[in-house]
Amino acid sequence: MVKKGVAVLLLAACLIAAAWLIWQPPADIPLEDEVESQEQRGSWNDPVVLAVQKAGPATVKIETVARVVIDQFFFQTLEEQQGIGSGVIYRDDGYILTNHHVVADADQILVRLPDGRSFPAEITGTDELSDLAVLKIDAQDLPTASLGDSDELRVGQPVVAIGNPLGQDNTVTTGVVSATNRDLLVDPEGNRFLEGMIQTDAAINPGNSGGPLVDLNGQVIGINTAIIAQAQGIGFAIPATTAKLIADQIIEHGKPLRLGILGGSLYPALAETIRRETKAKIAVERGAFITRVIEDSPADAAGLKPGDIIVAVNGQEIAGMREVRDAVQRTGFGGIMQLEYYRGEERQQAEVRF
Repeated sequence: MVKKGVAVLLLAACLIAAAWLIWQPPADIPLEDEVESQEQRGSWNDPVVLAVQKAGPATVKIETVARVVIDQFFFQTLEEQQGIGSGVIYRDDGYILTNHHVVADADQILVRLPDGRSFPAEITGTDELSDLAVLKIDAQDLPTASLGDSDELRVGQPVVAIGNPLGQDNTVTTGVVSATNRDLLVDPEGNRFLEGMIQTDAAINPGNSGGPLVDLNGQVIGINTAIIAQAQGIGFAIPATTAKLIADQIIEHGKPLRLGILGGSLYPALAETIRRETKAKIAVERGAFITRVIEDSPADAAGLKPGDIIVAVNGQEIAGMREVRDAVQRTGFGGIMQLEYYRGEERQQAEVRF
């Protein structure tokens, strides 16, 4: 009986030990709660999450109030219209980038930071031709966004849009760079284009305007600006390289460096169309064709007029408007530029001072 009892105890002990070995996981396999924790940490390290963590604190909400006159039969009333947009903190001493159209008609501007603070803002300067504006708030040591090199973008590259669409604060959408260097006609009557834009399919809605389009490194590669209303997944952003150039000029000089003309590049088919439809005398088939001269601009002071065709800058023949713009930037504030242009069939010269 004693031996049988001992055998039974040994057998029970062996069964318990086997059960314990079966239950114990191998040392290199994590427990279920550890697996969940690792998966969670993996999601925290997702490139989109990291990009938002970098750029999100520098993305602000912009609230505007505009007073407009409303005609009501035999009298007029003054009403307030509220608007919402987004912005990017450019410098830690309170300079903020947004769109010109977000603040153009505003009588009051309030900037709300992600940390809950809010500040009244003043317009440092705006540029209607690029739809960019610079605001200033009275604050220091603010989180800033790093502006990347938008010239290095590649079609298909993942991007993230951050902003306040339709008042929904701190909203994030994702997509890709659909195209680069797009020209977007925004004012058919004035022949005004937003030039060299980034096209993206990341969802952009009213309220996103002025917010950042960032790459997966968290660098701002564009300022969200416009959508095609009747389409889906077609949005546009000002390239960061352009935004930085104009913002620095506005901060330093109060305005961007501009010749002050609107128009486009002339090419043979367009020249022939103009001749046929307007009966105008077009002496050349290549150049920068002027459709509008902005009042009080350097071009206006130099005597340029709509219909003129610029064909040379500083003695160098040019083929289109982009070369004129590049020459203006090389000339810089305080510089002088020599232009040659056709007015009808007569070639003329003009000296432009910036």
